[in-house]
Amino acid sequence: MRITARQIELFQMAYRHRSTRKAANALNISQPAISRAVADLEAEMAVALFDRAGRKFEPTAAAHSLSAAIRSHYYGIDRVVEAASLIASGTFGVLNVVALPAVADTVVARAAATLMARHSKLRIDIDVMGEQECLAMLRSGNADCAVICSSPSDAGFTSRLIREIRPVAALSAEDPLAAQREVSLQQLAENDLVMLPPDSPFRRALELELAKSRISFSVRAEVRTQSALAEYVISGIGRGVIDPLTGAMFSAAALVLRPLRASLIWPINLVAPASTMALPVTQLLLDELKPD
Repeated sequence: MRITARQIELFQMAYRHRSTRKAANALNISQPAISRAVADLEAEMAVALFDRAGRKFEPTAAAHSLSAAIRSHYYGIDRVVEAASLIASGTFGVLNVVALPAVADTVVARAAATLMARHSKLRIDIDVMGEQECLAMLRSGNADCAVICSSPSDAGFTSRLIREIRPVAALSAEDPLAAQREVSLQQLAENDLVMLPPDSPFRRALELELAKSRISFSVRAEVRTQSALAEYVISGIGRGVIDPLTGAMFSAAALVLRPLRASLIWPINLVAPASTMALPVTQLLLDELKPD
């Protein structure tokens, strides 16, 4: 990989000012010179360093990682080139991920941990919040990608379906339904339910399925995470509907999982700006998130 000290200098100025025009003014050179240096660096690394959608000129996750590497290794161009090679392969840098509580502790955490264990210079931070908060973080540039239920229509975002979860009934060991091989929604709703909060897309999908079948239900308690939901069910507070991956984290003797006789599916999508979705590190995460 051929990267010059001049390219690094011009990239850092463009990164600092978030503008090729302001960077050019600061260095007293032409704007095309800055743009050309950044474009050459992107071509050499084969990754996008800035998101140029519309009038934007926002650094991507790769640019943040490269800038951090430059600050750490300012004394040696060879170290910067080495870091750039690792960033280009997706095995170096920082990726900020926001995710729904329902999948953060299982699908996302496992994928991120696997990648970080495999690549010692890769860091993946995970923050947990609701779907609308995840999208707000993406729009503000405070997150690189989001793992959510919906596939937003924003022109600047790209969405990839990771998996489709078929949830199961969660029952306490003492529940009479635990003796059955599978459970219908009608049977499940004959007792109090423990549910995720109203803003959860998983709850909305469940309520829609109940409404379609004209099944009335009562909510005993609402909890933000599926782990908390499972704890309530184990204690006999009520019945629930849960992702089987979360359910598998608990003892089978305490939490009984049974298939649901319902066409209930929870889609999980990875959403990111197009420039971030094209980055090797995002592709590594995407591949790791998909089921075997």
